[in-house]
This record gives sequence, structure tokens and C-alpha cells, in this order.
Amino acid sequence: MDDPSPWMLWRLLLPVFIAGCVHMVVVTCNMLPWLAVPLNARLFGSNKTWRGGVVVPLISTLVAPLCLADEVDNPWLLGAATGLGYMLGELPNSALKRGLGIAPGTLPVRRKGLFLFLDQADSGIGVALACGWALALDARQVLLLLVLFILSVPVIKLMLHSLGLKESRF
Repeated sequence: MDDPSPWMLWRLLLPVFIAGCVHMVVVTCNMLPWLAVPLNARLFGSNKTWRGGVVVPLISTLVAPLCLADEVDNPWLLGAATGLGYMLGELPNSALKRGLGIAPGTLPVRRKGLFLFLDQADSGIGVALACGWALALDARQVLLLLVLFILSVPVIKLMLHSLGLKESRF
């Protein structure tokens, strides 16, 4: 990919954003309950489940060709990579919070702003790195993808909250 515009880079995020929203519908409606098993409750908490690890990459993989067929050579690979990057990107932050005794789905009183930022950025780091790998993007493009992800997430979470698919707005 030569030098994509910020708009084109943001569009690379669209499949994983759609997958994340579908995942919230799946969680809210308790679909696929047999997959709602924690990956490792002690390390990551009870909110990181096999359901998310399967649903997000799968939906991102299926949606990517619909969104990006004309923009990238292998949208299937990009969808799979970003979906997996999204889920894997959340795990180090979850492990850090569990290690500090912070309950799943909550923010600490001390350094609340830092953890709020980490909650927005963790999956974005995974997605940006996955895009960089799948499309051989340079460091500047990967960083711009991360910034676009972080700026988009609060809007998406607010939308999910207003639709009743997410408890908190953040």
C-alpha cells in the first residue's frame, strides 16, 4: 500500500469495528453461551472469554471482503489479523489490571485517567500492529492507525451504550 490517506487508513479499521459491535450484540443477547468461558480468569478476569476470541476475528474476517475488496489484496487476511489483534491486544492490559487487584470491567480510583486511556488503546495497539504486518505499513502509518482507532472508540462505545448494548459509556 503506497501512501494511504487517513480516510483510507480509517476504513481499514471498519471490519474490526463492525466485529466489535456484533460481539456486543452476541454478549448482550447471550448468544453462543458455551463459548462464554473465561480464557484464564485469574490472569485476565472473567470478561475475556473464548466467545470474544472466536466471534471478533470471525466476524472481522467475514466483513473485511465486503468493506475492503477493492482496497487491499487479501481482505480475508486483513480481517483475520485485525480481529485477532483486537482480542490479543486487550490481554496485557487485563493481566496488568488483575495483577493490581482491579476488578474486571472497572477502573481504579488512582490513575483512573491512565487506565481509561489504556482501555481505549489496548486493542487499538493490536489492530494497528496487525494492519502493519498484513499490509507492510510503515511506522508512521501504524501510529496514525492507532490514533484513528483511539479517536473512534469513544464514539462507538457511546453509540453502543445508547443502544443498550454496553453498560458504561467508556
